[in-house]
Order: sequence, then structure tokens, then C-alpha cells
Amino acid sequence: MSPHFLSRPAYHRVNSDSYLPDDGLDNSSPFFHRTSFTRVPVGARGGSGASTPRSYNPGSPFLKSPGWTRTPTIPEFERYDIRPSASEGGISGEPSPAFNKAEVNRQDPINDDDDDYDDELFHNKFGQPPSYCWSKEDIHVRRFSWFPLITFFLSVYSTILSGLWLVVAIIQPSWGHRISTRQGLEPASASLIAALVAKTIEISFVTVFVAWLGQVLTRRAFRRQTEGMTVAEMTMRNWVLQPGSLLIHSGNLRYAGLTFLGVLTLTATVASAFYTTASEAMVAPKVKSGGWVHKELSGLAYTSYANVTYISRDCANGIVEGDGESSGSCLSVQFAGQSYRNLISFMTGWERLIENGTQIPADLTGRPTGTMLLFDNTTMTSSWIETAYGNVAQQHDSNGRIINNVTLAMPHPGVYAAATDPTNGILQPDDLAGIGRYSVRAGVVSPSVNVMCVNMDRDELAPLVYTEWPYSSTEPTHVGDQRIGTEDWLEHVPPNVDEDGNLYYYNRTEVDDIFRWGEDYTRQPPVFQLFPSDYNLLTNSTVAGSDAIYMLAKSPHIEQYTLCELRSWVSPNCSTHFTISGTTGASMFAHCEDPNDQDSYRRSFDPEPEWAPPAMDWRQVALSWALSMDLNGGAYNNNASNARIITQLALGEAELPADRPSIAEALAVFASSTIVLGSIDTPFVHYWSHTETQLRNPDRQMFNASLITQQYTSGHVEDWHVVFYAVLGPVFAINLFCLIYFILRSGLVTDFTEPQNLFALAINSPPSAQIKGSCGGGPTKRDLVVPWRVAYAPSANHYFFEEANEKPWRGRYSEIGVEHSTGADAGPLKSSYRRLSKSTGWLDWGRNRTTAQ
Repeated sequence: MSPHFLSRPAYHRVNSDSYLPDDGLDNSSPFFHRTSFTRVPVGARGGSGASTPRSYNPGSPFLKSPGWTRTPTIPEFERYDIRPSASEGGISGEPSPAFNKAEVNRQDPINDDDDDYDDELFHNKFGQPPSYCWSKEDIHVRRFSWFPLITFFLSVYSTILSGLWLVVAIIQPSWGHRISTRQGLEPASASLIAALVAKTIEISFVTVFVAWLGQVLTRRAFRRQTEGMTVAEMTMRNWVLQPGSLLIHSGNLRYAGLTFLGVLTLTATVASAFYTTASEAMVAPKVKSGGWVHKELSGLAYTSYANVTYISRDCANGIVEGDGESSGSCLSVQFAGQSYRNLISFMTGWERLIENGTQIPADLTGRPTGTMLLFDNTTMTSSWIETAYGNVAQQHDSNGRIINNVTLAMPHPGVYAAATDPTNGILQPDDLAGIGRYSVRAGVVSPSVNVMCVNMDRDELAPLVYTEWPYSSTEPTHVGDQRIGTEDWLEHVPPNVDEDGNLYYYNRTEVDDIFRWGEDYTRQPPVFQLFPSDYNLLTNSTVAGSDAIYMLAKSPHIEQYTLCELRSWVSPNCSTHFTISGTTGASMFAHCEDPNDQDSYRRSFDPEPEWAPPAMDWRQVALSWALSMDLNGGAYNNNASNARIITQLALGEAELPADRPSIAEALAVFASSTIVLGSIDTPFVHYWSHTETQLRNPDRQMFNASLITQQYTSGHVEDWHVVFYAVLGPVFAINLFCLIYFILRSGLVTDFTEPQNLFALAINSPPSAQIKGSCGGGPTKRDLVVPWRVAYAPSANHYFFEEANEKPWRGRYSEIGVEHSTGADAGPLKSSYRRLSKSTGWLDWGRNRTTAQ
């Protein structure tokens, strides 16, 4: 028997009561009837072969009409007439008397064209029109109703926000202080807001797209000259709402995924599924480094370079009160601590390099440099400059003696203060939750110290040693035959200015031109009290009008003595590089004598001016340093540890050794603390433009700099993250497309792809053989591509589903029609209904118990 011969809710077989279900109802009740029909060929109006109908109504509110039966779908209807004949209850085989086309046209003004409606189809499908289902609402909803307004608002919101999100992902703006720990929006709050907005975009996008998809499919189903919609297309909304359904119901993808709507829906599905991930990767603010940018920075200058008075006052000596020498004592302690640390660190670095087998060149530019701690938290690394004068072999060839000449430059410590000055607006690591980082390349001067050590014989040094002068007042030291000038020996040294006010240059030496002494250079040489013994140092810092201090060393490994001169100036040949990180700390180094360095201080001037000479004031700083280090201990043969280390580094050959530093290198590192402390709060330029050496109101000075900073930035941090543009872009494009669609429409129609609307329409539609056998396990294969349209019967104001075509329009099933077979032909009965209908789910336990009570 064909499944079309159905009368709700019971299946009937012709003239066989044995197949009627046992419904347990009182069949004698006038409200319950069963009806059985035989197949009647089209054109027959009853006959003796027709059985007497028995009506059946199970009490369902939509089956109160005793004559409501359904005819087969179009293929069957062309061959059979399943309506009761006139002899089977007085019902004509013609359309129901309730259907009068002329009457409908007369009473309903919307029926201007009979071909636009489906009254005849509706009455042919139903034995008696279901007047109970008179539609309470029109399928069209005006634009200014709440449903279109909300949909339009969500579309506008989603379009604007998704467009903004795409623009932000492309521009990748940096938020600066607007998102920071100490100012503006907290980073955690910014990330939360970005995630929240992205989620609202995702939700609104899904809502808008599903609404648009439902409108397109439903409007297509309304139009009579279109292909209608298929079950596979109806399920496309589930792809967006439940992306996992693509795996569970992959057959739907095969039949609907290759259409324009299918491709668009798949795109929307992928985009909505990964939108929050794309937002996190491309839009959410995260700490990110920018590129190098040129910027003018400024810093404060309080004093001139190497002002020993300012340095002493700045030393933390508040514990000792009432002692006028406490500042100097504090400075000496500071010098001692930092200088010893610098020297030991330098020597340790050399030792590690040698142990590692590192080949250390004789060229000064490739040799290790010293380090120092600034404010106990910033590592400062020095650099060798003026390296053209550091070639020992070349100097030996030119002067016939060993000359060890080096110049060490340190980064300007004022860059630290300038970089952390709020005036310059640089985000600090603390502004970025302690994980930030930035680097500054400052075009400022670099404090430097020059050490020139010359090996000299005893006879060559005699003019500079008081004990070798005639008529000198000496006494023995009891160390061999060593003699020392008496305690008042300085009173016997001639004054540096004669009676006529002219400079007195003492004795001439073989090294006057090397050290630039004498009348030609207007510089005086030093005078020492005695010759030092092995492992000892002597220091002279009392030369009047001098810019240098001098040390005389005696190494036990060579016969000669070593005379060293120490001077300091600010070098224009460097730039100071400063880097600070919330995780690795801060560091500075002097980047010097690089012809490609665009940030070098000397590039700030064109043409170049006359650079600063050696600083006269530094000699006083060096004197305090020498006293704190007891570098004059050779005067009483104290054999100091620092002197023992330094004297053994004197060169015995005309080359820089590969296994240890030279004496000049060690002294430069040892004295580096003097140039760092002497340049704190000092100018960034090579000159001092004030008459006072110390300012009450600091001078703010500008300097050129390049900097690369980290700040919270919206953008991707990995190159492969650009794939998420394929998510952000389509979401905006689809949103814009949907918005334009809604703007062009005068309103919305009932979305018959929504489950509640689909259920109401389907349950009030005639059954169809097009999807036969799908009532238990659901539609599959051919069932998914059968086209459907929404039909309308104005006589009953009723909407119902009707096949748009007898066969699918295209594809593998386009040539396959409905097979006219009974349900039993499909195979043996397989039903779990009886078991399931008697089971109780654990989630329904409380509900069932309440109902029972």
C-alpha cells in the first residue's frame, strides 16, 4: 500500500481492520471515527467497490473534522483519487463544497490573480479544509516592528564594530599611555574589553547572518517561479549555530555546500567560529615593539663635567652629621667600592676568555672592555676609542720606546635619567605590567679617560725624581739602597712660576714631546719623591695648572720604570645606547667610532666645531679617587694589592699581550668610576654655557636620539597570524552585505527555517511521498535535495509546504522520481518506539514525580 493513503493519525490498509492500531479509545463515541478508503481511479465517483467509510478522530485539536484526510503528493494524485465518494458518506469526489473559487475571489480583495495562490491545490490536498489553522499573523512584518528593528540594530552594530576591528587589525595602532599600568586603562581590563567586544561581534554576526539566510530562503520559497528551498539548505543555519553539525551531518554539506548560499554560509561558519581567536591575535592589545624612530629627547643638567664639589654633596652621607669632611669620605668610599669592583670584574673577564681558549687580538678595538654598575641596577659597558694611537708596535717604531696609550669611553649616565623622565613620555617597564622594554640611542657626548704609559730608564726619569736632584734632602727607606725625600721635600721643589710671573718648567726629559711638556706646550711635568720599589706605585696630582695626574710604577718583570699620565675629556665620537627591560634589567654601552652611526654626537653638528679639551676639573676628581685607592702607597712601600696587580701588567715588549691586559688598559678601567660619577647630571653637549659650575635651577637640554619602544599595540606578533585577516575581512564584508539587504527590504517575512516556524508549517502541511521513509531516522540522500515552496490558500488563510518540483532540480537525483511502493516494501519493521515510550530519563525524574503527585 502506498504511504499516501494516510488519515491522521492512523495508517489504514484497504478493507482490513486488523491493521488498525489499538489506540485504546472508545470507538463508539460520537467524537471518534475511523475511516477506511479504497483506491479509486481518477474520474470514478464512487462505486460498488468502495468500502463504507468509518471515521476516526483521536481527539487532537487539529483533527476535529471527521472527514479530514490527505491525498497523495502530485505524482500519486495524478493516478489516484483518495477522497471518499458520494456513496461513502455523501462527500463528493470534487473539491470540497467549502471551496468556491468565485466566492473567494469576491470576498478576498488580494486574490487579483488566481495563479498567485494555491486554493485549488490546498483543497485537493485536504479532504476537508483545516479551518482551525486560520493564520493569526501575516507573514510580512513591517520595517518598524520590533523584530525588524532589533535585527537592523544588530546588523548596524555588527557591521560597524567588525569594520572597526578590521581597520584596527590593518593599522595596528599603538596605545601609548592610554593602556598602561600606571596611567589610562589597565592592560588586563583592555584585554577583557577587547575579548568582550569581539564576542558581541561574533554573536551579533551569527544572529544577523542566520536571519538574513532565513529571509533569503523563505522569500525564495514564496516565489512561485523559483526553485524553492531544500531540506539541505534549511539546515545551513545549523552550520553557523553549531559548526560541529558539519561533521555529524556531512551529507547536508555535499548537497548544499557548493551553491552560492552554501559557500557563503561555510565562510560565515568558519569566520564566526574563529572570530574571537582572530580578535585575540590581531586586535587585542599586547606588548609589542615598534620600529626605530627619531625623536628629540631632553634631560636636566645641574653642573659642569667632573665637578668634585657637586659629586661629594650628592653622595649619601646623611648618617654622619657635623663632619665637614664627611662628603669627601663618602666619595672616597664610593670610589673604592666601584673601582675595585670594576677592576676585579675586568680581570675576571680576561681570565674566563683565556680559559675558554678565546683568541684575543693585539688590535685594541677587539680587546675586552670594562663594565660598571650605575645606581646598582644598570650595567654600563665601555668602549675603546682613539684606537689609532693604541698600536704599540707602531708607536715603538715612531718613538723608539714602548708606549701604551689607550682611551676608554663610557656611556653618558644622564641618558638614564632622560629616558626615565616623564617629560619624554617613554613608557617604562612598570607601565607595561613589568614586562616592557625599550632602547634609546642618544646622540650625546661620552665621558672618556686617557691613559698613556711610557717605559723609561732610571736615568731618563732622574730629572723628575727629587732624590736624584743635587742638594736634595733625602733619607733611607731601609728597603735596599732606596732613598726618599724628607718630609719637607716639596718645599725644596721650585715654584711653578718664577719671580717674573713666567711658568717654570723644571728639567727637560727625553719624553717631553711624548707627554707634551715644556714651554712649547705650556705644560709642566710631574716630580716624584723617590723611585718606587717593585710592585709599588707613586702618584702625583699636584702639578699646578695641569689637566692630568701621573703614576710611576715599577714592575718586577722589567728593569725599566713605567710612567703613566691620566686625563679625561668628553668625546664626540660616540653615542650612548641605553636599554631597559622589565625582565632582564637595564644596560648601557658606548657605541663609538662607527662611521655608519647616525646617532653619533658629532653628526649633530655641521660643520664640526672645535671639540672640548681635557677637563681641568677632572684632576680633582682623580685626586680623590687616588687617595681612596691609596695609589701613592709606594712612598712608604706598602706593597698594596691593587698596585701589585697593576704594576705586573707593564709591557715588556712592543705589543699588546694576548694573555692579559696591559697596564694602561687596567688603569683606564680602574679609573672609569671617576668619569661616570663625574658625568652624572652634567651636560649632554661638549661645552658648559654657564658662568657658574653648579646651577640652582637645572638647565633642560635637548639632544637627538633614536628609540624603539614597546607599548600595548593592537596587531599580530607572529608573521603567520596574518591568516586571520581571512576571518576579520569576510565577517565585515558579509555584515555589510546583510546590512544593505535589510536596508533595501521594506520589512521581514516569517523565517520558516527557524525550528518553531518550520514545525508549525510542516505539521499543518499535507504529507508527501517525496521524503517517504524519513519520519523515523530523518531525511537522507534524495530527501535532502527535494525542492519545497511555501503555498498559500486564501480561502482558509493557510500556509503549507508543497513540492516545488516532482524531482530535484539538479544533481544525481534530478532524474529519479518517487518510487510508488508501500512502507512495508522498505524492509522489516524496526522500531524502538515501544521501549522508548515506556522509559523514564533521569533528567525527567523530578518532572514525572511532580506530575504524578
